[in-house]
Amino acid sequence: MSDDWIFDSLIGFLRGPVWNVPILTFLEHKSLVFEPEEGSEENDDEYRKIHDDYKNLVDFMLGSYMEDIQITPQQFSDACSKVKIKTQFQQALFEQVWAADNYEIFKRMMIQKNIELQLQALELIQQRYGTLPKSLLPTEEEGEEKDEDHIMAQIVRQSQEEHAALQEALSAEDAEMEEALATNNSVQKHLQEKKEKQEALLIEQLKNTKISEMKKEAESCGTQHVVEAEIEHEKIDPEELKKRTEFLKTQRDKLLKLKQAERERILAVEEAKHAKERPKSANAARSAMGRGGRQKIDPQTLEVRKALAQKLMDEVVYEQS
Repeated sequence: MSDDWIFDSLIGFLRGPVWNVPILTFLEHKSLVFEPEEGSEENDDEYRKIHDDYKNLVDFMLGSYMEDIQITPQQFSDACSKVKIKTQFQQALFEQVWAADNYEIFKRMMIQKNIELQLQALELIQQRYGTLPKSLLPTEEEGEEKDEDHIMAQIVRQSQEEHAALQEALSAEDAEMEEALATNNSVQKHLQEKKEKQEALLIEQLKNTKISEMKKEAESCGTQHVVEAEIEHEKIDPEELKKRTEFLKTQRDKLLKLKQAERERILAVEEAKHAKERPKSANAARSAMGRGGRQKIDPQTLEVRKALAQKLMDEVVYEQS
């Protein structure tokens, strides 16, 4: 019997909510301490501890998947040596797997995630005030119920419905700050500049790692180095920019709570549908959402993650997410 079914099943698992809900919830919540500013090396010990926690989560989820489909790590490794990956991977999914095996990729991914959350929080404010460009408006047609686009569309709808109540609950200072963020794009430009820099650095790190692992020295000369571009912002007092950025981070934290609540609802629906087919995976996802600390991992399960990461590194072509 062909081993293709192993990878077909795996890809379905990695694209589904039982994997995505705990993984994305972990990444978003833990990304808050990953700042893009220079000098972040002083937080390296904390970052590496979070990376160890992430590796544990990935191994825990992959191990539960192996139990559900009743194959051993050795069978999976054997399949990796025989099967060719036929399906394109979304870039975000590719990064999630590879980042567990590479600290530098993980750090870049987390810094980018932090910036993206701030931009999402800003776009949510702009959406309520009607200042968000139509091209950036989320639409449910972009994906299924379990997709991130659908989650943001749900949050936008809820935010619009509660706009009046939210306004009344704000202090005069916070209301003024929120309106300034909605109508002045200086903070957005500042964050977008950081986001584009981190995206370039992450792609460069992915390329460099792949080149290094495959020992293609000749290709390394083509790697582009990123130089931070200076963008002329609208004239704004640096202290005021700092205040708006800090306020936006509080809105980011509120957004995280809304996203987690929606993801937990989706996970509950998925559990009800597939509890009998994937009991170990469903229980693992629910346990991970409780964030109760590291799980005990069978040492052989580590080989599953390493085999998968190597397989992706060798063969995968990823599509832009």
